[in-house]
Amino acid sequence: MSRSIANFANRALLFAALMTVPGLAAAQNTSVDDIRDRVRGGGNEDDTRATEQLNNFRESSERRKQEILAQARARRDRLQEESESLEKTARENKLAFEDRVRELKEELGPTSAMFGILQEIASELISEFRNSSTSIQFPDRVEWLESFISRMERSSQIFTIGEIERLWGLIRQEIEASGKIVRLETEVLAGTGGREQREMVRIGKFNLISDEPEPAYLTWQSESQRVSVLKRQPSGGFLDQVEGYIANEGGVHAVGIDPTGGSLLTRLVDAPSLGDRIDQGGLIGYLILTLGAFGVLVAVYKLIEITLINAKVARQREDLDNPSEQNPLGRMLRIYQANRLTDTETLEMRLGEAILEERPKIDRFVGLIKVIAAVAPLMGLMGTVLGMIATFQAITLFGTGDPKTMAGGISQALVTTVLGLTVAIPTVLLHAIVSARAGSVVNTLKHQATGLIAERMEASRGGSVGPAGG
Repeated sequence: MSRSIANFANRALLFAALMTVPGLAAAQNTSVDDIRDRVRGGGNEDDTRATEQLNNFRESSERRKQEILAQARARRDRLQEESESLEKTARENKLAFEDRVRELKEELGPTSAMFGILQEIASELISEFRNSSTSIQFPDRVEWLESFISRMERSSQIFTIGEIERLWGLIRQEIEASGKIVRLETEVLAGTGGREQREMVRIGKFNLISDEPEPAYLTWQSESQRVSVLKRQPSGGFLDQVEGYIANEGGVHAVGIDPTGGSLLTRLVDAPSLGDRIDQGGLIGYLILTLGAFGVLVAVYKLIEITLINAKVARQREDLDNPSEQNPLGRMLRIYQANRLTDTETLEMRLGEAILEERPKIDRFVGLIKVIAAVAPLMGLMGTVLGMIATFQAITLFGTGDPKTMAGGISQALVTTVLGLTVAIPTVLLHAIVSARAGSVVNTLKHQATGLIAERMEASRGGSVGPAGG
């Protein structure tokens, strides 16, 4: 590029010389060819200069590369020497540390067993303090125990008399706090998920209770080291006792406590209610309950109907001479009166036909109750089979490592069986009662019909037909 600029400049100078100083050129007897040769000679000089510059650049670049490479090698050698020096120092420090630890153990002698004993005691205390509701008042003791155990594990620092006294002080503090009833205020995780400050009463290590904003039992969560409201509160007047106990400022007041320290109350959250049990039965369970409710309604309806029929029949038996169409016995007496002049066999057939007509009305829906009693356990068995199928599918997909994956199918299998039996047993009893009541009405009609036939036969032997007897 520099050569092109030089050529262009020489040509421009030549052109200017030809245009402005022709006389000078003529005076010196310089021809155009001479000028052209001079221009060409100038271009060759530029090429030579550019080549020299390029060679110089290459030579300087090569020297620079050698200098950089030499510096890098020198730095590498220096770092390598430093690394070897640090490794040597680390080995010496390690040996020195091991010698110091060995000297320390030799100095401790039999006392070294105390490290393990104190570490074991501190570990047990950490577990005890984490599960204890007294940690609300003493939150920093677990951190100190953890640092104490860490020092005992390293065996690089000997414990002091003050640390042993503090360890004993923590044990005594826990014993004293477990026998006190304390009113305090702390942060509580509410059932809605929010956090709020509440005033509560700690009854030893048994329970935490509060009456803000309503009476409730609280629980200490050892995992999060936080107080929370039980999702499901105990029933049976225990919450009323909590309210009265907190409001009581003197004297004695009863309150329910959990002797296990909250384990039983926590189980209330996991224990399913009646509605939860029914939900575990699924669609089959709801169908069984619907069928059972329908069967019970039918049985109650039939019991009421048969009781009314029995009452009407009883009133009709007291007045046989005035039969009514509103009861089976009255309708049968009307047929007797309409056929009393016929022969005995015909009359007997007429009365038997009347009883056969009345029986379907009396036995209506009784068979349906029996069918429901038989179908309910079969539906429960079907739910059992479906639940076991779901269980085996869960085992196939997730294995047997987690029992919770199989709990749904097993619950459905067992709950549907229980629901089927729960429906079948009362409906069987109701069917037996309804069937007995219906049979009693039919037997009353048969007994009355037999009495009418007997009176008719006696009257025939006497030569006359008298009125119907009771």
